[in-house]
Amino acid sequence: MRRIVVLFNLNRHQFEYETEFDSELTINSICSALSQKYEVKKIEADKEFKWIDELNQYHPDLVFNVCEGYNGPARESVYAAILEQFKYNYSGPDSTNLLMCHNKFLVKNLLKNYIDCPKGYSICEEKDIELLKSIEFPVIVKLNSEGSSMGMDEKSIVNSYGELKKQVLFLLQRYERNVLVEEYIEGQDLSMIYVEGLGALGPCIVNCDAKFYDYEMKTIKDETVDIQTTAGGYEVLKNIVLTIVDKLDIKGYAKIDFRKKDDKYYLIEVNSQVSFHPTGEFITCAKTDGYSFDDIINHIVEHALASSNKKNSIGYKVIYDDRRENN
Repeated sequence: MRRIVVLFNLNRHQFEYETEFDSELTINSICSALSQKYEVKKIEADKEFKWIDELNQYHPDLVFNVCEGYNGPARESVYAAILEQFKYNYSGPDSTNLLMCHNKFLVKNLLKNYIDCPKGYSICEEKDIELLKSIEFPVIVKLNSEGSSMGMDEKSIVNSYGELKKQVLFLLQRYERNVLVEEYIEGQDLSMIYVEGLGALGPCIVNCDAKFYDYEMKTIKDETVDIQTTAGGYEVLKNIVLTIVDKLDIKGYAKIDFRKKDDKYYLIEVNSQVSFHPTGEFITCAKTDGYSFDDIINHIVEHALASSNKKNSIGYKVIYDDRRENN
């Protein structure tokens, strides 16, 4: 029987950085789905990296990697990069995908010639704010390399330069990392997923009593959010997802968030590391296309096991037509 390690960070609700970590429910659900076909071992990726010795002692056939990391813009990619150093095969996006997609500003600039993206600006230090005195409002202010809407609340949507400066300074000082200032798109929140071997699935629709799906709703008020399957269709949106996947050369899977306004789908974020919570967006999108939780988890593992090693992404595909258009 093949051996699978589920490698994870556990959310104990003790620190803000645990927001992206998985719950016991999610980890146990993944293990339950896989234990029908495989020998499964849970390994928590602790902050001291003692997990590496435990992994090497067990030496699995595949690592189901759902680690998020503790700090910094490269936190998601650390675990994939370590697995590559030890030549372990693993599921999901590779280290290049995880590093690139965690940078919202970079991803949208790479894709803006192919799909609709909100206009945005990257702020690295306080003096950069002065360059935004003439921008159009409203805009939304968020951390450039974070998930789960960390650092975002009702003050994140700003309507004046004074509000903008105050919110950007707050994020720069509290989190000490780059800030993204972006055109605010008012509309319907939708998510799609991509699963290698199955294609684009979904969408699911996120309904919440707020202008956007903020940090509080993703943590302590998640019961106020309604994530629904749809009636299917959405071929235009599925084609947009496949364009994104092709351009970014995404491996394994991804969750991609959009806002729909006036029949246009604006890219909000490409999540290369995802949550497999049984009632979350990724699994709900899969259910829209008729796949159960167990179906998706086992497909991901079977697809990864079909190759003896992880295929690496190039990060961004430039094809002949791109070069010709830019000359």
